[in-house]
Amino acid sequence: AELVVQAVLAGFRGIDTACQPKHYREDLVGEALSRLAEQHGVPRTQLWIQTKFTGLRGQDPANVPYDPEAPLHQQVEQSIARSLQNLRTTRIDSLVLHSPLPTFEQTMIAWRVFEKAVDDGVVGQLGISNCYDFATFQNLFAQARVKPRVLQNRFYKDSAYDEDLRAFCLQHGIAYQSFWTLTANPHILRSAPVAAAAARLGATPQQVLFRWLIQAGHQPLTGTKSAEHMAQDLAVAAMELSGSEMAAIGGLFCRSGSASVAGNCSAQ
Repeated sequence: AELVVQAVLAGFRGIDTACQPKHYREDLVGEALSRLAEQHGVPRTQLWIQTKFTGLRGQDPANVPYDPEAPLHQQVEQSIARSLQNLRTTRIDSLVLHSPLPTFEQTMIAWRVFEKAVDDGVVGQLGISNCYDFATFQNLFAQARVKPRVLQNRFYKDSAYDEDLRAFCLQHGIAYQSFWTLTANPHILRSAPVAAAAARLGATPQQVLFRWLIQAGHQPLTGTKSAEHMAQDLAVAAMELSGSEMAAIGGLFCRSGSASVAGNCSAQ
């Protein structure tokens, strides 16, 4: 809870978590939200909270936050209710499916429950995470009544940096949220285009990569225990890469090796 309070007081306003006790502590986020409101004058309305429904394959069998024997639609309903309880809130700003479920039919069953939560005013928008198959995401977008507004994926070489998915997101007004952005890309952080931009800006390579993603229209997620890194991450908002820097760094993520001045991969 203390790290969430520290991050918000430093200037962050968005929090990403999940109803997955194996890896996340939603309840501590809820504790932090209460402390921020009661002790620091930061009301819930000033913060943006995103959480996730995680299917059984992603849960610790000994600590599932819903009835594992219940039908899928009830598991999703119970997970949303648990999230609201954990977070001590009446509304989730963004609800994300932690990954596609084993079948597309199951994914859509979960999505229909998500849509009802939007209809009921409990959830503001929807998204999906760990979806690297372009056809699956296109199919979800086509069949969803409430369209996904977020795609949260690991940003790494093995998925070709989601080149096609990122272009689709930009075309349809979907926020592409990157995670594992720094950990997966030491070679990018050491690259000549990033080093040159960092030298010009007096910035770290990590800041340059985050700035490239933001300027390219994406949302890099960051998680740190370091107050120094929090300040550095927030400082990225005031930085600006040139068109040539955007193109040079963007080329590192394109199959063709070339990017437009905006930093996104050129059409071939």
